[in-house]
Amino acid sequence: MKYLYSFVVLFVPWLVLSGKFDSVHVGMGVLCSSLVAYWCADLLFQDKAATLGGRLRQLARFVGYMGWLLGQVILANLHVFRVALSPRMNELLSPQMVEFDSTLEKELSKFILANSITLTPGTVTVRVEGSRFLVHALTDSAARGLPGAMEKRIAKIFERTG
Repeated sequence: MKYLYSFVVLFVPWLVLSGKFDSVHVGMGVLCSSLVAYWCADLLFQDKAATLGGRLRQLARFVGYMGWLLGQVILANLHVFRVALSPRMNELLSPQMVEFDSTLEKELSKFILANSITLTPGTVTVRVEGSRFLVHALTDSAARGLPGAMEKRIAKIFERTG
């Protein structure tokens, strides 16, 4: 079943994002989604005890998280833009490496946290070893926000069952 779930999770966005429903595009979507589902089903669905309803709730929460993350990316872009164009840029910039221990336990949760941090302008995940994250932050305010609400939201989606 994990292969079927993975296929659906991959194929539906393919259809929506491609916006083309001719046989070539749909066929390529089926082929690519099938291959990636075969290769990556274990990554997407590590929890074998989860029910279909639980997975659908998890998917709905993840879609909500992606909307929230988009808002954070926009805010971070505005922050970096303000810093870059400020006449006091040298005072505002304080590049630093920040280390923190994550409370996340699942590999997928850590993967999503690391990539969410990197997607947010002004921060880049440099290394993840176990639960220890090393992140480069451009300013003090970007460093203060780590891991913050991002980690809590990811934990609500992937760390609890059901």
